[in-house]
Amino acid sequence: MSGATAAHASYNGSGTQGLAVTNKINDTGDIMSVFWTKDKTTKHLLHGHAIIEIPSSGGAEVPGSNITFTLNSDMDLIGDLYVHVDLTLAAAYNIVKEYGLLSLFERIEFQCGTQIWQTVEFADILALNTTEMTEGAYEKFMLSIGGFYSGGGVVSSVAGGPTSTDFEVAAGEKRTFSFRLPLFTRNLAPVMNNFTNISENGFLTAAAPNQTIKIRIFTNKSTVMKNNNMITGTPTPASDQMEIRLFGKHMIMCNEEREKIRNIPGGIAKRIKLTQYRDAIGRSAVNNIVDVELDCDHFSLFASHLIIQIFDDTEYSPSTDKGALTASGTGDECATLLTADLKLNSTSFCGKLTGGMMAGTLPESMGLYVNNFFSRTDPHTRTIVYVFPIADKAYSGSGVPLNRFDNIRLALKIYVPSSATGLLRKVSCTCVGETTALYSNGAASISMY
Repeated sequence: MSGATAAHASYNGSGTQGLAVTNKINDTGDIMSVFWTKDKTTKHLLHGHAIIEIPSSGGAEVPGSNITFTLNSDMDLIGDLYVHVDLTLAAAYNIVKEYGLLSLFERIEFQCGTQIWQTVEFADILALNTTEMTEGAYEKFMLSIGGFYSGGGVVSSVAGGPTSTDFEVAAGEKRTFSFRLPLFTRNLAPVMNNFTNISENGFLTAAAPNQTIKIRIFTNKSTVMKNNNMITGTPTPASDQMEIRLFGKHMIMCNEEREKIRNIPGGIAKRIKLTQYRDAIGRSAVNNIVDVELDCDHFSLFASHLIIQIFDDTEYSPSTDKGALTASGTGDECATLLTADLKLNSTSFCGKLTGGMMAGTLPESMGLYVNNFFSRTDPHTRTIVYVFPIADKAYSGSGVPLNRFDNIRLALKIYVPSSATGLLRKVSCTCVGETTALYSNGAASISMY
């Protein structure tokens, strides 16, 4: 008897096997063939896609200025957004954090009509990309925002391994980098989806044709990047230059779908991913320990998880032996989170969670990625990302509507190494969740949290 017939020979319609399968097509319940599934019979409404460049409406291309990009009115949905940057600083500098060039960005705003729907800070961009990318994609992301990709996409500087000159940039040298801008969309579904599982997230411009959609990018001067301990040197910001370009996934529907969406009575209520932000700046350590309580009362999302990041004054120091510590034992240390406790209306959500859990097993069990390395040639990192889970899975129905609590506090205990001169530069918390956008009468608004 072939092993393939064993399941058939042992079938009697009882036990666990009886609950999972049947050999009768007219049996009760939902029955599906594995050989001819919904994936083979479902049809999608016709739609088209292309990556397009979103035009800017002017703005000085000098670090420290802001640029406004306006979405074309002929697109039906704008999906993932991508930022491409050419940065040329007039003075020589060293990158002392592996994501140092990303600190060019202060914040990015998404504006629908006259209302600002979302503000994404520098720390949000880092946090969301770090937890929503595979290890390989994250490595390329960090190499990119470290300035290691040439304009032609070739990795430079690190090809021969870490050296003392990896992060040195000459005066007037152009560095190119790019990254995904995490507005509304999320990268948690597998790339190779089954046909029936494919969905497109983003802003549904087809249902809001009467509104102008703008994205405003605010940048920092090189002096601010230095003050934030992202680069060193003697900046001359008046002579710095940059070129910022914004690209997006441009989706076009078929005519019937577009008209149907615009004429649904009462409009369309659509859940969208959103973030909210809180940080604390400049805290001194006592015996290498800092206690911080973040006031998060303004968090109002249907929340899935909190992403916590800690920034200190330790500098990235390449060496030939990446596993070695200095004689004092602090050479490769960075600030770390010891415990976190979320309190809703003064009641602890789940007690104190340890940093080790929040940097490893917990986010993985939520379906998020845990990326706390720089590259294969350098296993260390200067900022470790921690995920405090609120839902059982990312964006699941077990999330908590934080707008229903009057008092929200996040209590953190943080270790700061002596090599950081005893200073916790910043700790940030990105609240990740969903809200509901209502598309009605040719306009869109955030209808409820």
